[in-house]
Amino acid sequence: MSNHRVKRKDLITALFVLFSSEYDRQMHESILEIAIPVSSIKQYIEERFDVSYSGFKWIYTQIKNYEEDIGYVLFDRILKDDREYYLRIHHTIEAFTQKRHMYITQKIKVSNALYDMISHQCEAKKEAPSVVPCTTLLIDAGSSVLHLADIIAKQSAEHTIRYTIHTHNISVIKRMLEPHVDHDYISLECPRGIIDPITNSILGENMALYRNTTYDMVIQGTSILYNGRVAVEQESESTIKHELLHEVAGSKILILTGHEVRTEQPSKTYWYFGDLKDFDYLIVPYNSEGRSKNLNTMLLEMGQILEPHILNWNYRIYRIRQN
Repeated sequence: MSNHRVKRKDLITALFVLFSSEYDRQMHESILEIAIPVSSIKQYIEERFDVSYSGFKWIYTQIKNYEEDIGYVLFDRILKDDREYYLRIHHTIEAFTQKRHMYITQKIKVSNALYDMISHQCEAKKEAPSVVPCTTLLIDAGSSVLHLADIIAKQSAEHTIRYTIHTHNISVIKRMLEPHVDHDYISLECPRGIIDPITNSILGENMALYRNTTYDMVIQGTSILYNGRVAVEQESESTIKHELLHEVAGSKILILTGHEVRTEQPSKTYWYFGDLKDFDYLIVPYNSEGRSKNLNTMLLEMGQILEPHILNWNYRIYRIRQN
């Protein structure tokens, strides 16, 4: 092992991957309930990056420096004794900059599922071997779709699919505008509206861009799924999501990381924008250890309307019966 320093951004990403892995492994319904001893974190970082450190102090110092750079708290330190402490994800996660780090491995799994669906659809409608198929996507606000944007941006250089992407998701827009993206194969359009820093999206009432298009896929996430209904924290976001779900033409896809599913009435106010049965497909990450979380309970309870479509070792895609 070497003594080189791990970059702050790489350290933070690795920590959230570790917490996501622990979320899969443990019985907790929320990743915020998980606390990991710093000794285990140190061992994980050393093995992941092939480094060696003598103590624990540098881990928390790097975290605090990164938090100062972004202006948000990401982790809490729980003191155990003079020699060791536990790390836990900060209990109040409300800003988009914080949320985008959460449930990383689960978001990657559902994004891979989305890209596989896109690839299969394009292959099915390919007219000739020499013709590059096209797909038209509507990507809604939220952090779960950011990894899909990463995949599309990277795959654009392979020239296997032409994309027309309509979105009000600012992070997706920024990713698609990066210099290494092949813009000959990605057409990007966004609606007019007001920038909302909470959702990191463009919120507006002008839906003409969306209503005048028929999409191959309309991709949406949600903050909660309770009693078969989907909801978000803000009324303005709920209004747009409702219109996209009910008034836009195309195959409607709901993506979940798992933590959104609730079995009890939420204590805080949420704004509902639709039902699970309003969607055509449901995509969820697959946990090979089969923990009996709310997500697994919901999948069993909704089994009469959920028809397995693609079962992958990383994800599950269900077709939602409309009758």
